[in-house]
Amino acid sequence: MCAAAGLQAGHTNLTCPRCHEQIDKLHLQPANGKIDPDMPLNCPYCREKFYAENALLYTYHSLNSDEYFGSPFSLGGGTVRNAATVNVGGTRRHPATSFLAEDQFDTIQILSAERSEASGDDRLPLERLGDSYTRVRLGDSVLVALLPVAPDKLVLTASFDGNNEDNAEIELGEELDVLYDANLTRQSVTNPPWIDLLREAEQAILRGNYISAIPLLVSAIDGGLYRVIYLYYLVDGLEPDEADEHIREEFGDDDGNVYTDDLAKDALKRITGETVSDALGPYGEDWDAFTGQEGYQGFRHNVIHPGREPFSTVNQETVIEWFNVSVSLILGGFELLWELDSDV
Repeated sequence: MCAAAGLQAGHTNLTCPRCHEQIDKLHLQPANGKIDPDMPLNCPYCREKFYAENALLYTYHSLNSDEYFGSPFSLGGGTVRNAATVNVGGTRRHPATSFLAEDQFDTIQILSAERSEASGDDRLPLERLGDSYTRVRLGDSVLVALLPVAPDKLVLTASFDGNNEDNAEIELGEELDVLYDANLTRQSVTNPPWIDLLREAEQAILRGNYISAIPLLVSAIDGGLYRVIYLYYLVDGLEPDEADEHIREEFGDDDGNVYTDDLAKDALKRITGETVSDALGPYGEDWDAFTGQEGYQGFRHNVIHPGREPFSTVNQETVIEWFNVSVSLILGGFELLWELDSDV
């Protein structure tokens, strides 16, 4: 039975590579209710089978963008935009407004906050606090914070900045409207390691731990390129053990270890005739940002093999750019392996 027409609860981050339909979370019903990256799913629309990772990468490939930070990177996840209210000086618990109990909060970003009755010139300026996505200052006096306290609950607070309370433009008890985006994940999903590495890197960046995000991003590229090649061989007819053995025998060293260059150059060249490392190719700038003289692969080496010199500083803007480059290189491998009209 195909999904009922007209019933919607919001898109997931999965797009069927066969029929090109982005799957609604109401219609995503995997076997046993769980998403396993090694078990193909049935498309609720065309009924063809596909692997969830391919469907996630197909979604971001179709966006034709090079900015991925803040996107939901969990198989079957999605984004919801919600509004909430809180009184100045108060705290309010805010549950997930989701169609399915399967959803839970992942990352949060405040988009706006303002007094409920304000309009036009009465609106106060909003300032993000430091590099935080969950804490803002409204006007000169009120701090607004939105933090997850449980998988399905947020806590919204609005408090006076102690230094400016006497001169506040906002009164105690005044109601504020807060708009936010939330990435949602499914509780019953197992992500492949490269996705969990990206998610951990994103959390580190949101917490301001920029240096700790860099080894995670480098490892995500390794894992992501391996998985797109591995899944290619599965779709081509190999069994899981055969696919893994083939990759390690064909592209690994004498001990069966497979490294980034083996995947980005040798494996992709053998399969597609192209690589993501070609300086003149479509991914050349991203590859240079990764491996070049100023690339973050070398930065990662200094982090995990420290010497006497202190680490170089890195800011949020740079490490977010490196996050986007990491996703772009994984997508590059996917795009070389699969054309838009291919059976992914």
